[in-house]
Amino acid sequence: MKKLSRRRLLQAGAYLGIAGSIPQTSSRVAAQSLNLEKYVQPLPIPDVREPDGKRNGADSYEISLREFAQNLHPHLPDTTLWGFDSAYPGPLIESRRNQRIQVHFDNSHLPTNHLLDVDERIGGTTAENHPGYDASVPVPEVRTVTHFHGLNVAPENDGQADMWTSPDGVEGPRGTDQWHELPMRQSRLTSTYHDHTLGIVRLNAYAGLVGLYSIRSQSEAKLDLPSGEYDIPLLLQDKSFNSDGSLDYPESWTPTFAGDTAVVNGAVWPYLEVEPRRYRFRIVNGANHRTFSLQLRNESSQGIPTLHQIAPDHGFLESVVPIGPAGDLDSLVLQAFERGEVIVDFSKHAGETFTLTNNAELPYVGENSGSDLSELLQIRVTDPTVNPVDDSADPTNLKLPSHHTFNKNSAIETRKMSLDSAVKDELITYQLNGTGFGDEDAIVRPQLGTTEIWEFTNNTSGSHPIHLHLVTFRVIGRGPDGTDAPDPNERGQKDTVRVEPDETVRIITRFDGYKGEFPWHCHMLEHEDNKMMLRFEVTAGRGQGRGKGQGRGQGQGRGQGQGRGRGQGRKNGDDRGTDK
Repeated sequence: MKKLSRRRLLQAGAYLGIAGSIPQTSSRVAAQSLNLEKYVQPLPIPDVREPDGKRNGADSYEISLREFAQNLHPHLPDTTLWGFDSAYPGPLIESRRNQRIQVHFDNSHLPTNHLLDVDERIGGTTAENHPGYDASVPVPEVRTVTHFHGLNVAPENDGQADMWTSPDGVEGPRGTDQWHELPMRQSRLTSTYHDHTLGIVRLNAYAGLVGLYSIRSQSEAKLDLPSGEYDIPLLLQDKSFNSDGSLDYPESWTPTFAGDTAVVNGAVWPYLEVEPRRYRFRIVNGANHRTFSLQLRNESSQGIPTLHQIAPDHGFLESVVPIGPAGDLDSLVLQAFERGEVIVDFSKHAGETFTLTNNAELPYVGENSGSDLSELLQIRVTDPTVNPVDDSADPTNLKLPSHHTFNKNSAIETRKMSLDSAVKDELITYQLNGTGFGDEDAIVRPQLGTTEIWEFTNNTSGSHPIHLHLVTFRVIGRGPDGTDAPDPNERGQKDTVRVEPDETVRIITRFDGYKGEFPWHCHMLEHEDNKMMLRFEVTAGRGQGRGKGQGRGQGQGRGQGQGRGRGQGRKNGDDRGTDK
C-alpha cells in the first residue's frame, strides 16, 4: 500500500474534523460492525418501470414514497427503508431522447417522524433557515423533493432544495406542483433521481430515496453496444447496519460519513454471473460521500480484462478510453454522483472469477492508496460447452458519435469560484465562495444563451465533486493553475467534476434552455446539507452583479440567447453535434 505524505495525512485529519482545535462533531468512518459473508446472493437487476398512462400527451408516472422493509443480505434481518414505489433502489425510468415524460411523486404515505435523527443545527431544518417561509408553522421533520440529476429542465421541474413538501401537505418556500415536466431534449445518459431536500438530503438519500433513470438515443442504438440482459446498470453505495438490520447513521451531522458495507443495486456484496462475451456496465456512484476508484482484480493479478470506457456523465467520450493494467488509466475514479459507462469483454475468460474493487483512500484527497472498503462485486464467468453468439461491437474498434465542443473565444465571462472551509456554530463546514445557501449576494447571473468559463479553486483539504444543475459542461483544464489537460475520460459532457486539494479546475458551459434560479453545489451530501451550495440565476438580459468570489473574463462572444417562455426552452446547446 502506498504511504501518504505527512502533508496528506494532515489534510486527511483536517478533512475528517479530527485535527487541531476543530470542535468535535467528528466524522464517522465505520469499522465493519457485522461480519457479513460476501458474494452469497445474486446481483439484482432493476426492471424498467412502465408508464401509468398519458398526461397532456406524455407518458406519465405516478410514484409513491413509502416506508417498507427489504432484505439486503441473507444473513441480515430485514432493513426498514424509504423508497420510490416501495423499492430500494427505486425503479428504472427509461425514456428516449426528445420523448417528453411527466412524473408525480406522492410522499403522503411516509410517516411524520424521520427514520434517522434530524440535526436542527443544520440549515433548512427550522423556519429561520427559509426566507419567505411562514415562521408560525414549524418545519416538518419529514419532507421530500425529488431531483432528476443531470436534466435540462425549467426551475419549477428541477426538484430544488427548498421546493419540498411534507406528508401532510406543508410546502417549503418555493413549493411547486409535484408533477415534473421532463422534456428529455438532450444527449443520452444514465443518471439518478434522488431526494434533494435542504438540510436532510443526506438522511433521505441514505434511507433509500434514490433510483436510476436513462435517456436512450438513435445514435446509441447504431453503435451495436451490448444490450438487453448484457447491458447492466450498477448503482454503487456504502452503508452500515446494526445487528437488527436497521441502518446505522450518526445521530448528529458529520462532515464525512462512510459506511463499512458495499451495497450494489440494493444488495450487500452480491455476485454476478456473466457469459464469456462482451457486457456493458452503466456505473453510477450513488454514495452519500464515498469516492470509488474501480478496477477488476483476480487472484493472480494476471490476464485481467480491460474496462473500455465509452461515456462519462452524458453522451459519449471523444474516443474509447481503456482502463486497467495496460490502459490509459489505472482505474475508473467516480466521486459522488459521477457516472461512467464501460464495455468489458469476458470472451477469453470462461470459468474465471473477478472482483470489482475499490482503491480510493478515505478521505479522498486525490490519491488511490488502498481503501477501507476494497471489494464491491464478484463477477463469475460461466464456462458453457458452446460459446455464446456475440454480435456486439468490438470496443477497441468502436467509433463514438461526434461530440460537442465549446468555443473558448465565445465565453463572455470567467468566474473565479472558491471551495472553502470554516468553523461555524462550532461545526467544521465547507463553503462555496466563502458563504452558503441563501446568501443573495453570492448569486451569479449568467445570461441566457451565453457561454462562460468557471474556475473552481479548492482551498480545502479534501476532494469535492462539484455539480451544476441545468447545464452540462466540458472540463478544459485542471492542476495547480488549471492549465493541465483534463483526464482522458473527462473529454465529454459532464455535470459533476472532481476538484482535488490545491487544484484549480476550469470548465466551460453554455447557459441554454431556461431562465430562473438553479443551484450549484458539492455532491457529497453531508457537505451539500451544511453550507456547500449556492444558486445561480439565468437571466434574459445582461448578467447583473458579480457577487462574491467572481472575476470578469476576457472573452469577446456576443451571447444574444433568446428564451421561449416557461417550459418551452430550446434544446440544450451542449447537444449540438452529438447523439442525434
